[in-house]
Amino acid sequence: MDYPIRPLSPEDKPIVWEMLRYAAHESSWEALQHPLIARYATDWGRPGDLGYGAWHAATPIGAAWLRLWPEADKGFGYVSDDIPELAIGVAPDYRGQGVGTRLLTPLLAAAKEQFSAVSLSVRGDNPAVHLYSRVGFVPVSDSKSLNRTGSESFNMIFACRLEHQAVW
Repeated sequence: MDYPIRPLSPEDKPIVWEMLRYAAHESSWEALQHPLIARYATDWGRPGDLGYGAWHAATPIGAAWLRLWPEADKGFGYVSDDIPELAIGVAPDYRGQGVGTRLLTPLLAAAKEQFSAVSLSVRGDNPAVHLYSRVGFVPVSDSKSLNRTGSESFNMIFACRLEHQAVW
């Protein structure tokens, strides 16, 4: 099915929070209050934030967004101060239908206009690893770590510019 995709605005804060729950694999809203998770949605729409959302009728079904972090306040997928980190969430009933790919396509195209690369952190057993690889993300060497749930995560990076592809 062809779901409409549009850029996220500061008014889309509730959608970012809702999709963060899916991105973080959390069933409860309370878990999103953890500062390490909440940072991905808090104050959505600040300078440098960039994102896209997907809808089925008037219902949001997915969102992908980028945020920059300073090293002193870095996110899980932090690589450097000038490389934003990706977060993406798709409602469970819409996974496996191409929504993630349709969100990442315009987001990464827009990122190429502003950034040299985009990073992310992903759990090793997350099926989305295949999506990230398919759109051009590659694993960052020596980035494996235990995540907050005790399983293994690692970082991936998407080179927005050809000259940065061999760096990672």
